[in-house]
Amino acid sequence: MPEKQHGPAPVTVVARFQLTDRHKQDTAAFEEAFDGYREYMTTQHGFLRTSLLRSPDHPDRHVIVTEWRDNSAYKAAVMVPDFLLLTAAGLMELADLVNDHGPVLAAAGAAEGDGVGQYCVVASHEPGEATEEELLARLDAASRREGFVSGSVIASDRREGGRVSLVRLRDAEAAEAGAGPDDELYEVIAEASMEGAASRAA
Repeated sequence: MPEKQHGPAPVTVVARFQLTDRHKQDTAAFEEAFDGYREYMTTQHGFLRTSLLRSPDHPDRHVIVTEWRDNSAYKAAVMVPDFLLLTAAGLMELADLVNDHGPVLAAAGAAEGDGVGQYCVVASHEPGEATEEELLARLDAASRREGFVSGSVIASDRREGGRVSLVRLRDAEAAEAGAGPDDELYEVIAEASMEGAASRAA
């Protein structure tokens, strides 16, 4: 069973975007705007990693997952004019932010496997829908399946009792086998980490 984390809590920001009607076909432009976002993030103190996810079935839907050492590092990076007026504006010009849970804090549990995750299953859990223990048990079960790479359960900062589950999987076959009926499946399009390594899918 994944263990709870103690001490200063890492922050995971899960931002869901949907291209506006005017920019419905501008998937490539949005993904280029993410390049500017990740370049900015990799210069910020306390940044850990960021990933751009795209729905295989709905290419106008994206999720950006960004991890920080703690809440202070996250706020220091995003509550400044350079981010709000330049970096974030490039994304918001093309898409609406659909983000019910807001920034999500304090990973309740995390698990690591082997390999590189090319797909991510994202599941939002409303308050009262499932207990933390139940979600951690699901994560533990997922970690034993073929193709599992990593996963976490994180608590919503905006909706008390709400949680988000993230599971990275090696390929589409593993992702489809592990996804539930209410889970959202995304392909990892681009990412960067604190080590400075960046990658982008062709």
